[in-house]
Amino acid sequence: MWKSLSLALPLVAGLLVPTAGLACATCSCGDPTLTSMGTEQPFAGRLRLATQLRAWSQTTGQQAIDAVSLRELRMDVSVAYAPVPWLFLSATLPLQARTVQDVSLARETAWGLGDVEVGAKVFVFRDRDFSPDNLFGILVGTRLPTSPTQRDAAGRPLSLDAQLGTASVDPFLGLAWSGFRSDWSFLASATGYLPTRGREGFRAGASLRTTLATQFQPSPRWALRLAVDSRLEGPSDTLGVKDPVGSGFVAFLSPDVLLSPTTDVVVQLGVRVPFFNRLRGNVHQTPILQASIAYDL
Repeated sequence: MWKSLSLALPLVAGLLVPTAGLACATCSCGDPTLTSMGTEQPFAGRLRLATQLRAWSQTTGQQAIDAVSLRELRMDVSVAYAPVPWLFLSATLPLQARTVQDVSLARETAWGLGDVEVGAKVFVFRDRDFSPDNLFGILVGTRLPTSPTQRDAAGRPLSLDAQLGTASVDPFLGLAWSGFRSDWSFLASATGYLPTRGREGFRAGASLRTTLATQFQPSPRWALRLAVDSRLEGPSDTLGVKDPVGSGFVAFLSPDVLLSPTTDVVVQLGVRVPFFNRLRGNVHQTPILQASIAYDL
């Protein structure tokens, strides 16, 4: 199962390898900056495809007493389109493989479709039409209950930890700023999520997610990016009964390298390393490995 999902990334990447084109997408918006999915500048008609692969694990509870370990391999397939210069529409389809194991060595395994996310980024200010130094945007969207209920061989539903989504409608709202100074670019964003009640009466806690990033690009072909990502999350509840496990604050240091092997293709390789963890319930988070490829049509 893990091997099958891992092989999917090269397949998708192969679909995104460009053929001969007539123009460079970044030239069309007057910006040569290499950007990851979600941080690009808009121009009317810009269409961007991307896929990202992430591998991570975490353990909750005390070893040899009540510890539960979770491992996940996730591939997000995304598309973003700008019908006008001030608006980016996006959708992300997650494909996941997840394993949950407790101290008794009982194991649950699930794979398939997660909860799709759709959103829009509305640019409310830019200091000039072409190659702006400052961009301000409003993020709005929601996660949709598209993940099917995962079941065991006997048809019984797996535990909530083994499910690939909450099957709830989770709206979000955020603000983002991008700045560009010669070889340097900067990003600051904050997004709040307000989940609703979903599968088995479960509702995830409200959360605030932030990113502060800087990028140095000495060449049109490569760039270095360093970010601090954080998540502040409230307690979840099931049918009104609160559960503080997993709530609290965690921050990650996220170094990345961005490469452009050919026109309109950006490859990003990086890791998110937790350096400040105040999550309740003895939650141990491993570094998150990630790799992505984006292609402008």
